[in-house]
Amino acid sequence: MLTRTHAWSRTQKVILIGATVLAIGAFVAFAYSYERSHRLPDESILFGTWQMTAPHDSYILGLYDIVGLWDGVRRDHWHDGSWVRYNAAKQMEGFSGIGWYAGGSYIYMRVEDERLPQIWQIIDIAPEQLRLRHAKKDYVFRRLPD
Repeated sequence: MLTRTHAWSRTQKVILIGATVLAIGAFVAFAYSYERSHRLPDESILFGTWQMTAPHDSYILGLYDIVGLWDGVRRDHWHDGSWVRYNAAKQMEGFSGIGWYAGGSYIYMRVEDERLPQIWQIIDIAPEQLRLRHAKKDYVFRRLPD
């Protein structure tokens, strides 16, 4: 471990090894405390009602803080939501209930009528704007007041 070109005394070896262990411990403690106090946002930043602004403005996406039931079983981290479509006269034209889960840089949406979830990539999250990508197409949503 220590080079053999220098005759290290027992005291020097203990001090060198102790300083190395102490430095590693200090770094781990700093990294742990920094990560604890500077956490990334969780799915709660997505809770609310979002209106699609690009490429269409006729869709409303509701992402709610309600843990959903799927197949009669409570699914942790899957929340309830809805897709609402409006026509040109701003009248509701369609409604689909969804279950959604945010994991990593993706949102998984399971529409009631579909078997497999849709996977939406999160491009950017701001307090009032959400940018997503689905099927190689970008979508922009703005937060609506509750």
